[in-house]
Amino acid sequence: MKRILLTVLAAIVILSQCAVVCAAEGESAEPSYYTELFKKDGVIDINIQIDEKDLEDMYAYPKNEEYHSADITVAGIEIKNSGIRTKGNMTLSSVASSDSDRYSFRIKFNKYVKGQKLLGLNELCLNNEYSDPSYMREYLHYELLREMGQKVPETVFCNLYINGELYGFYLAVEAIDDSFLERNYGENQNGNLYKMEEGASLIYNEEETYSYGELKSGSDKEREGLKSLIKKLDSGDKDEIESVLDVDSALIYIAANTVLCSYDSYNNSMKHNYYLYQNGDGIFSVLTWDVNMSFGGRESNTNVGIDTPLVSGSMEDAPLISKLLAIDEYKDRYYGYIKDMMAWLEKLEGRVNEIKAIIKPYVEADPSAFYTPEEFEKATTLTEETTEAEPAENKAEGFGKGRGFGGGKSILNLMKERYDNLKAQFEGIASKSTEPGDSMGFGGMGRGKGDFKMQGGVNPGEFPGGAKMPGFDGDMPEDMPQMGGERRGGNPPEGFDGKMPEGFEEKIPEVGKGKGGMFGSKAENTFIRVHADGHIVSFETEPVLKNDTTLVGFRAILEALGAEVTWDEEAKTVTAVKDDTNILLKIGSDTAYVNGEEVKLLAAPEIIGNATMIPVRFVSENMGMKVSWDGDTKLITISSK
Repeated sequence: MKRILLTVLAAIVILSQCAVVCAAEGESAEPSYYTELFKKDGVIDINIQIDEKDLEDMYAYPKNEEYHSADITVAGIEIKNSGIRTKGNMTLSSVASSDSDRYSFRIKFNKYVKGQKLLGLNELCLNNEYSDPSYMREYLHYELLREMGQKVPETVFCNLYINGELYGFYLAVEAIDDSFLERNYGENQNGNLYKMEEGASLIYNEEETYSYGELKSGSDKEREGLKSLIKKLDSGDKDEIESVLDVDSALIYIAANTVLCSYDSYNNSMKHNYYLYQNGDGIFSVLTWDVNMSFGGRESNTNVGIDTPLVSGSMEDAPLISKLLAIDEYKDRYYGYIKDMMAWLEKLEGRVNEIKAIIKPYVEADPSAFYTPEEFEKATTLTEETTEAEPAENKAEGFGKGRGFGGGKSILNLMKERYDNLKAQFEGIASKSTEPGDSMGFGGMGRGKGDFKMQGGVNPGEFPGGAKMPGFDGDMPEDMPQMGGERRGGNPPEGFDGKMPEGFEEKIPEVGKGKGGMFGSKAENTFIRVHADGHIVSFETEPVLKNDTTLVGFRAILEALGAEVTWDEEAKTVTAVKDDTNILLKIGSDTAYVNGEEVKLLAAPEIIGNATMIPVRFVSENMGMKVSWDGDTKLITISSK
């Protein structure tokens, strides 16, 4: 009996150890494991080991957001062959147009290895603090919501290393995906997750397809659940709304944006940066996402009325706000949440000082920082008079060495102004209703009175520090009508019918609209590139397009696919063998042989210069790979997954 008991105990120990190992190797794991990485006020190391040629390719085409393979170590746990790409919208485009390579990144641990996770975590975002001299905006916003009982991503500060060298001090953020859903809603959750893209107003229109709600997880490809939510929200009926919406999740989301001046959100005409999750019972929750522009990062308007918490657009175009606040019970609860957040603001200075003491050494050692230590100090210090953070004299000119949207007021001064205004609103001294655009601040972009000049001498079409908006030289077309008005959302000038002058379109710079809006257009490419399982394939001779198929250098592509390659000079044939597949191609012949069977080719292999070129799709697909073509970027992606 004793021997049996010892055997059982030994088995338990082995299984428990295996659970931890398997979590890093891609087997199923309890999602609670990865939460240990996100300890409050912790700082971890993350190392990205990536081939230099893949790193160069990623930096050469950052706006394409293409995945590359890398071995990634998080807090000492290595996950090999993970996927990594650049991420962002306006911030990505801004960094891409500067002399900086300090991008934000998205890591997908199972991109190339099915089921692979980091202690149960699918994806991790590494945010570059582009617009945040305090390094705390996003961290604090999520912390407040977490204390309010909301389901939000885990966060932790990190020193990011690339190929062994310190790259920068970043914020690591848990992605909202399947592992997030499992952690928050349980292993057996079977709901629908929608990422709400730009323009996700939730305005009801019977003919609308609501394509701005991108289904990230679940089976509702026709968005029937989303359509039902929008229709019932439009009804304004309390019972109807509660049958499809976790009202408190929406009220707290709106309240936090309002209190913390987080206007790159639904509380803006952009109507984006949030998710909607419909659980198995059909109830939607609002999930906060991408709050790096909180604490006035986008617009530092501290006088927004809590009954009309928009900085642009109209209440009619924001039914998630207007329909809910039209119900007295909901408005009272919303007011209560704002007051709870005001109590949190009363302790903010102490909390900022706690975080500051922890991260200051890392900020000062950050080799690629957008801001100086002096700017960090100003951004995290409450001063008697509100001051603007000025660039340090020793900073290089241009965006790349410390510029972003948020180089304005200290977050403590900004929140003190906001707290005082909210207090005045509840006391009846300040109005709870304001017009969008009143007392606009622009959070370090700034909009002063009179001439349209941004703070720090930044002109239209220019980012702080001098980086130009892509394709825009700062000068408006000569015959562009003057819009007039002192604020955004104002009425057009008298006599203006909304039509642009003839020929105006030709004068608009080619910014592009891409998948991420005007800042998200992909980079055009003049030659064809090939990625094989996350690695750029280098060819001595550039790929060529023949008869709707692409020919590439035979040895480079076949070796990248893991095949054994033989060239017969006399017969002018290429033989490639991988596993049970044998492919034979002959120069000049449109007939190939796969395991001895004859196959016709769209284009025959040929010799161009000194290079033997073969059809890439044909050999890849016959070796069991998946092949996709992006005509915009001229990228061929080959994947074994």
